Amino acid sequence: MINEFAWIREEISGLKGVQYSFKEEWGAERYHVLDQLMAMRGTNKEGQPILTLKCDAKKSEQLRAENPAIVPGYYMNKRVWISVLLEEERDKDLIHALIQHAYSEAKNKLPKYKQAELGTF
Repeated sequence: MINEFAWIREEISGLKGVQYSFKEEWGAERYHVLDQLMAMRGTNKEGQPILTLKCDAKKSEQLRAENPAIVPGYYMNKRVWISVLLEEERDKDLIHALIQHAYSEAKNKLPKYKQAELGTF
C-alpha cells in the first residue's frame, strides 16, 4: 500500500496549509487543513487500503450511488465523509478531484481569519 499509493500523500501534502500526522493506534495517515481534518489514508477492517475524504453531503450520496468503490466514510460521519476503496478505484483523475473537493470542504469550515491565512478569502 505504501509505495503504490504514495502519490496520494505527495498530492495532499502539496496543498497549501496541509499538515500531516500519523495516528499510530489506527495505522492511519491524517491530513489537516490547519486544524480541520480533510483526509485519512489507512485500511478498513478487511485490511483493504482506503482513502477517507471530507465530502459535501449531497455529493457524498451521489458518489456512493454511482460508484461501488466509494463507500460511507470508515469510522467517520457517514453523511459527510466517504471512503475510496483504493484497490477498486483506479481512476486517478477521480481521486484527484475528490482530494480537491475534500480540501475545499475543510478549508471552508475554517474561520474567515484562518481562510485569510491561506490566501483563500
